[in-house]
Amino acid sequence: MISLRNKFAACTAIAALGAVSLFAAETSATAGHHHGRRGAFLFKQLNLTPAQQTQAKSIFQDARQSAQPVRAQLKQTRQSLRAAVQANNTAQIQQLASTEGSEVGQLAAIRGTAMAKVYQVLTPDQQQKLAQLREARRAAHQAHAAGAEN
Repeated sequence: MISLRNKFAACTAIAALGAVSLFAAETSATAGHHHGRRGAFLFKQLNLTPAQQTQAKSIFQDARQSAQPVRAQLKQTRQSLRAAVQANNTAQIQQLASTEGSEVGQLAAIRGTAMAKVYQVLTPDQQQKLAQLREARRAAHQAHAAGAEN
């Protein structure tokens, strides 16, 4: 049985690392969104310098701008896919599902490229801490999945 303390630590790690690809996504001007708080949490966990924070924010801002047209197209594709499902148009469903997969892949590539750039900004100690946080997130996810199966 996982103790409450371990569950809290796991949830904290999940929250932190769920935002890894977006940890600089929001600034204080968009305090209504939760990404900024998680970003601040991760900045604190990794003990980023102000210069590193500025670099990371810039990298992720560029990534968000690159991803915006892809996200808009993905939204349209998903709407079209729902319409095709409702119309029982199997040929269109197959085509749109393939398109959706391609668009999701493009977004993953944009996020991955941004994270690779930020990773290079981190010191070896920060990279190690990030790896530990990722491992904690993975372990918490596995524990949650195992709990859901029972």
